[in-house]
Amino acid sequence: MSLSTVPAGSGPAATLTGLVAETTYYLFVDARNWDNASSGYAALGSTATLATPKPPPGAPWISAVHVSSITVSWTSVGSGGYELDASTDVNFTGVLSSSVTADGGAGFLTALSPALTPNTTYYLRAGALWGATTSYAATLNAATLAAVPGTAASTFTAVYATSMTVMWSANGNPLNVTTYTVVLSTGAAYPNSFAGNVILSTTPAGSNLAATVTGLYAGNTYYFFVDARNWDNISSGYAASASTVTLAILPAIINSQGGDDVWRGANTGLYNVDFTDDSGSHLSKFQVKAATVTGGAGPDIIGFTDVVTNISPQDSWTAPWSLPASVFNALEESATNYITVRVFNSAGNSRTLADAFYVRKDTTAPALVDNQSGDDAPRGAGGAAYAVKAFDASSGLAAFQYSASLNKGSGDAALLPWTDIAAVVNSTAYVTNWPVDFAALTSAGTNYISVRAWDAAGTTTTLVDAFYVLKDTAGPAVALLAPAPGAAFVSSLAALAGTAEDRFGLQGVEVNVQQSPPGGFYWNGADAFNAASPVWMPAAGTRTWTLPPGISWANAAAYQVVARASDTLGNYSAKYATAAFIFDASTPTVGVMVPTPDSTVSSLPHISGTAADPAPNSDIAAVEVRLRRNSDGRWWNWSDDWSVVAVSSVPAGTADWELLPSALLQANLADGASYFIAVRASDNAWPANAGDFFLQGATFTFSDTTPPAAVTDLSASSGAVPGTIALTWTAPGDDDNSGLILLGEYRIQYASFTPVAYSTGFAQVAIATGMVEPGGGQARELTGLSPGATYYIRLWTRDDSGNWSSLSNGATTQATAQPVNKITGHVVKVSSEGITAVLVEAFRDDGSLAATAFTLADGSGSYVLDGLSVGTYKVQATWSANDIASSVWLDGIVMGSWDVDFVLSLSYTLSTLTGVLQSSSGTGVAATGSGFLPRFSDARVELFRAGRQVSRVGVSAGGRWVIPNLLPGKYSVRAFDGFDYTPMKDVELREGETFTIGLSFDLLPENAVFAFPNPARSAATFRFVSSLTPLEAQIAVFDVAGRLVREIPGSEITSPSPGLYHASWDLTNSRGAPVASGVYIFMVKVRGGPESQTGKVIKKMAVVR
Repeated sequence: MSLSTVPAGSGPAATLTGLVAETTYYLFVDARNWDNASSGYAALGSTATLATPKPPPGAPWISAVHVSSITVSWTSVGSGGYELDASTDVNFTGVLSSSVTADGGAGFLTALSPALTPNTTYYLRAGALWGATTSYAATLNAATLAAVPGTAASTFTAVYATSMTVMWSANGNPLNVTTYTVVLSTGAAYPNSFAGNVILSTTPAGSNLAATVTGLYAGNTYYFFVDARNWDNISSGYAASASTVTLAILPAIINSQGGDDVWRGANTGLYNVDFTDDSGSHLSKFQVKAATVTGGAGPDIIGFTDVVTNISPQDSWTAPWSLPASVFNALEESATNYITVRVFNSAGNSRTLADAFYVRKDTTAPALVDNQSGDDAPRGAGGAAYAVKAFDASSGLAAFQYSASLNKGSGDAALLPWTDIAAVVNSTAYVTNWPVDFAALTSAGTNYISVRAWDAAGTTTTLVDAFYVLKDTAGPAVALLAPAPGAAFVSSLAALAGTAEDRFGLQGVEVNVQQSPPGGFYWNGADAFNAASPVWMPAAGTRTWTLPPGISWANAAAYQVVARASDTLGNYSAKYATAAFIFDASTPTVGVMVPTPDSTVSSLPHISGTAADPAPNSDIAAVEVRLRRNSDGRWWNWSDDWSVVAVSSVPAGTADWELLPSALLQANLADGASYFIAVRASDNAWPANAGDFFLQGATFTFSDTTPPAAVTDLSASSGAVPGTIALTWTAPGDDDNSGLILLGEYRIQYASFTPVAYSTGFAQVAIATGMVEPGGGQARELTGLSPGATYYIRLWTRDDSGNWSSLSNGATTQATAQPVNKITGHVVKVSSEGITAVLVEAFRDDGSLAATAFTLADGSGSYVLDGLSVGTYKVQATWSANDIASSVWLDGIVMGSWDVDFVLSLSYTLSTLTGVLQSSSGTGVAATGSGFLPRFSDARVELFRAGRQVSRVGVSAGGRWVIPNLLPGKYSVRAFDGFDYTPMKDVELREGETFTIGLSFDLLPENAVFAFPNPARSAATFRFVSSLTPLEAQIAVFDVAGRLVREIPGSEITSPSPGLYHASWDLTNSRGAPVASGVYIFMVKVRGGPESQTGKVIKKMAVVR
């Protein structure tokens, strides 16, 4: 074989092919130049080609895997035998598990010596034996099966209500790498498909194989199964180990309450022991029992007693609670009572906490021992000690106090508040005599001393008026009555007089008098003011006293009188009675300026004059005016009439005074009559100096020749019934347009033709009047006129002096015509009280029905039969009372008739149906703030009887409606708001009843109930609208399993506008913990209105964290 080549690089080489196997070859090589000249051949040696390779086993594969062996199969190749090696090393180093056969036709071998390790990956090679040569096929790999786990020395540890730890042995499986499937099944055999199974896959570390399984149900029996998985996740098969039961979930007791060291005189303690339950069955109740020994085993003074029951569906109780009354009453006094607490859940499981806290009880009030009678001796100084003692043998004294009052039997501490007698805390008695605060007592009355004691349990004993103290450190009280207190001027003083008072007895009263104070001389007690210092003159009497001083008082001179009193202990008045005054002996003068004396007047708008007071001028206090009618000597009483008794009136002003006679007085002045004005003035002296009525005054004569003004606004309109005209006008005055017409007259003349000769003598109507004020509205109805005729009308006015006014303006109108196509009238009781909802029908002569109406709810029982043609009719009224129907009729009623009235002799007291129509806005139907009732003006209430509408009334702006004057019986009622009707409501009215009924539209519109935002992340607001008022509301949130999550009470629901309500939720549960993401159900419930109506809406919302 030869080859020509030009190799690249520094290491020339060449490959020769096509050689013969197992042949020796010799290698020669030369080099050629560019001219292809040979360098000559160099012999480089010889070598033999290899023999042709022998085939390995054909297409080997893993045919069987076991815990300790693996089988490989292949296609035989006719070799001299076969070999199978297994190693944990890909390079087949270390220990090999091998098998060999000399059978050249063999198709498999099993690697089993030494035995393979369970759950271990092995590399496997199959080789064909060709003499000394072994031809290996490609390397395979496989994992041995895991061994079925074995039983551990202890299978179950740490068994709880919802979790436990299970243990098993590896049984040869490799540690730290083998994965096991742990199954806790509620069935005794596995596999099964029970819903309560809990499955856990785990690869435990170390030699102690264990797993903690959670999510179990409390109080359930669980069977433990475990398998091992090899690297190919092939199960070893489950080993059944044992079974056990999870613990029941007991409610928990959280005790935040220490011993109650406060002595309890009443069951006022609140205790902070809380309860929770995580079993899902909810708390049921909790109880207490009591003993005077610790440990909770008794003996008990009272056994377990319910405190709170029916707690479900709540899972916690955190509110402080008090002992049941029966438990507190059973506690022993003066002892430590240990309280044991027990709580139950609804599954019947309970937990008990012994000696959760203790209570100390003392309900016996302190005892007071009063060895002190009243202190009858008046005392001028303190120092006395009083014997009232206090005792409390149980909780001990906490306070010992006294108070003082002037009110016997009250113990009100009004004079001296409750004051500690001594520090008595932690003592059981106080027996030392003790004083009172004498300085705080009063001499003005008996000081009633009350005593009280408190014990450490808060109970108290009060002894009202335990004793009394009489104090006398103030002198008597003294007062002057003559001269009068505060009188700056005195007109007469024959004797000085006054009063004195001292509760323990008076010794006497003394008086001194000074002229021209403060520097003048004192009265010497006999005949002159010449004493340089006060001369005290003894008065006669004590409690009431007098002293005629024998002083000739000088006009315009100044004086001062001082009085003092002394008591039987020699105490003088702390405050003397003093009066300073000027003696005033002058009489005021007064005169009348208007009307001028002896004048004649045609009006008396005012009476006026002047007054003056001579020196020393205490000023005019008042002017009095009297008015006499000279013809009979009677006096005007300044009210409404003349009287034989002279009555005075006090005008405004003094020096210049004025009196404004009333309109009635001016109206009572007669034309041509003479009158006398009597006046007098009085000053400010004590007693007052006053003039004589008959020494000063004025006479005048009254003349009335001015007639009333002509009426200028006479107006006429058609009357209420055919043949009538209604007149109105404004009254003129007695004199033109002023002055009251005391006794007057109107005359009215009317005619149905023109021209008319108007004269008071031709007037058809005369109206006597009295007390007519100018400007007042007047009215009159002319009757008996021709229906539909036109009339021309005028009137005159006369005053009480016979003066006639001029002719009024003219008024023209038609008398009311007969009704067309109608018959009208009323249905009333004998008392003229109209009846509502009475059926009125008109029948033709042939008996056929012509028209139907019901009497209106106008209080008058009005009806109108309309659409009639000319002719006569039978008109029939039919009514029903308590489902008994009656009727009455009138024949021959002509179309156009009015006042066709039915007077029913019924003894029933009529009833009233009323209410307030509620709209969706929550207020009356007039409220449109929420947009639910834009057409409220169309709102009405309809009344039905026997399926027939018998009345209909409108609704006020506030939603109020009334249907009055109904006969008793059964009715139905509904309301219309302009769009919708309320459901019909039945009512049975009793006689004389005012029945209030609630008519409401949608109480809780579902489309107005929602939560926003939805879904919520951090908080949500519930919104709803309700027409009920007043309203109670509640919102509850549940999870999809129906468990209560949070309840929002009505106190947390606000109303930003009438009928609209909001409530906020911070997305926490009732324990304050944040809720998880998910779907929640919320329910809104409302109740309210006059009939406690209810509504409920349930919707969903989502929480996304």
